[in-house]
Amino acid sequence: MHFKTHLNPKEINRGISTSQSELSLYGPKDSFIEDITINTQLIKKRIVSDELIINNLSIGRYTHTNISILYMRGICKEEIIKSLNDRLNKIDIDGLIDSSYLKQYLEEDFHLFPTILMSERPDTSCMALLEGKVIILVDNSPYVLILPCFFFDMIHTTDDYYQKAFHTTFIRIIRFLSIIISIYTPAFYLSVTTRNYSFIPLKLLLVLKAGRVNVPFPAYLEAIFMIICFEILKESDLRMSSKNGSSISILGGLILGDAAVAAGIVSPIMILVIAISSIAGLIFPSIEMGNALRFYKILFLVFASFFGLYGILFTTIYLIYDILSTKIFHYSYFSLNPYDTIFKIPTLIKKRNPVLTDNIVRGRYH
Repeated sequence: MHFKTHLNPKEINRGISTSQSELSLYGPKDSFIEDITINTQLIKKRIVSDELIINNLSIGRYTHTNISILYMRGICKEEIIKSLNDRLNKIDIDGLIDSSYLKQYLEEDFHLFPTILMSERPDTSCMALLEGKVIILVDNSPYVLILPCFFFDMIHTTDDYYQKAFHTTFIRIIRFLSIIISIYTPAFYLSVTTRNYSFIPLKLLLVLKAGRVNVPFPAYLEAIFMIICFEILKESDLRMSSKNGSSISILGGLILGDAAVAAGIVSPIMILVIAISSIAGLIFPSIEMGNALRFYKILFLVFASFFGLYGILFTTIYLIYDILSTKIFHYSYFSLNPYDTIFKIPTLIKKRNPVLTDNIVRGRYH
């Protein structure tokens, strides 16, 4: 038996709700949904200007998914639009189900750090448009693509626009230190307790070594084991419901951790080191940023276990090379905005990133 329905697919929509992945203390609470028409209206409601350009096209042989390219004429550089259109015209796939599909085709060489930002917040998208960036809306996806994305964009959040410059600068410094803590803490602990003993005071070294007296495994195996356990707990927490997720976190963090220390399998100091490193990596809402930090944390740990502080030095050189060699639409991933990087300087005349636009001065001062 065949059933016929007269329901328009465009009518199958959920209501506009608050953002679930990009929480903000201030600012509007609405977020994008799976309807490209409504998402476009959420942006046009904020930017009421004829300079907002919207180019529409479809991708996918079978899905014919509608996408919209939005940018500000007079602010966004034409070369960015041209490069983007060239890449979109080369895409030939069966179907485009989500914006993350499209993101994989637009990103350049294999690099771990994200070069295209995904957001479900209309206010964040509008701020990006006014900075000279391009956003891409994909039908049936609540996440928009914001490009190009640079390294220091990863330590910026929506709340930075709503707070005073001093507080914004302070929290950005905390985020930047979180990157260093997440990557270097396990490797540095491993190197100074197994190879480079002279870099820490003798009393501290004795305390650290005393905590591992009854542990039967090498320090690097103990660290990798703890990192894997934490990643399993984090993945379980993400996939389970909110009630079950909190139970899993308590079970893994308290009961299993305390039992492992009591059994002598791991040392309390190693749990503390891995916990500090892992928590520092959770400060970023971007999943790709967290995955990049996890990869480099393990890479630093492996090299530190074999070469000590020299291994950390060599891996640091590779990390800097990876960041400097990453390109996004022919722009360096480490492109700096002299007016707004880590330090947000309070000035009367607001300026845009000169890398993205020739229209640097904002507002009535232009």
